[in-house]
Amino acid sequence: MSFRHGLKWLAAAGLSLAMAGCSASSATSESSVSSVNPAESGLDQAEELAGDKLSVLCPTGAPALASLGLADAGAAVEYVDGQDLLVSELSKTDGYDMIIAPVNVGIKTWKDAGAYQLDGILTWGNLYVVSPDENWNESGKTIALFGEQAVPGMVFTDLYPECQANMEFYPSVSEASAALVAGKADSAMLAQPAAAGAIAKASQDGTTLSVVDDLQTAWQDAHESDQKGYPQAALFVKKGKAEEYASQIDALKTYIENATPEKIEQAVDAYGAEQLGVPNAKLAASTWDAQNIHYVPAKDCKEDLQKFLDVFSIQIPDGIIVE
Repeated sequence: MSFRHGLKWLAAAGLSLAMAGCSASSATSESSVSSVNPAESGLDQAEELAGDKLSVLCPTGAPALASLGLADAGAAVEYVDGQDLLVSELSKTDGYDMIIAPVNVGIKTWKDAGAYQLDGILTWGNLYVVSPDENWNESGKTIALFGEQAVPGMVFTDLYPECQANMEFYPSVSEASAALVAGKADSAMLAQPAAAGAIAKASQDGTTLSVVDDLQTAWQDAHESDQKGYPQAALFVKKGKAEEYASQIDALKTYIENATPEKIEQAVDAYGAEQLGVPNAKLAASTWDAQNIHYVPAKDCKEDLQKFLDVFSIQIPDGIIVE
């Protein structure tokens, strides 16, 4: 049973709706942020929240930050922590207009429902190894990880198939971070901005941590991809509707291209870092570049997309990409 809580969205003139990075959470925990009755279904929430507006479902964390341009263009965006609602809504033909989701999740759902096409990639990975020193991958040391059967864990094991450090998986990025800060692990693979949050927290306790490995660079080197990183969160649109949503998609791209730390910080402050899945507004803004957010049409990065899907033994299905 997913837990829901309401947040009153006030769209004042000239103020961008803001959301924040894919955040990892326990597979058994899910919550969403919207302005409607918690007892209503995901689709009912979208309808009441949106009215005649474009309705969008989006995970918290880096994907939420990537979605700022849609909200800025007047879309009604609902944020969810967890994948259950994403999967169920991607399976409907009468649901949200757009859904931002992990690319592998959206493609798997297409095979069953054929409801949402892949328009573009929004986030290209935000995973980093945080450690007191660069010698994290040694026998006798422990690295805290998360997302064992999801993108984070799959990417890590693809890049480090013979990891020397003992790999200990935690249910969420926050728990992996807590293990590192508490000294229960020697290093941790964390997503930004959680990585920056762990470094700041440890500093308060007198421990010096830093980012010692960039998994996006490691992926590009290992797979010779055109883009730095791997296609993680993607924009899925109702089948056959991409042209109808062209102006909103253009607004999304423009917002990302013109984003500044000041603009991001103001937006996160306006709506609450906790609700958006980031440690705080300053960290969300200062790690914007490290979150590797940029829009690339799916039709222009098919080779990089397939290289990533190979990790999951998935082929790009016919008809899913918006051409």
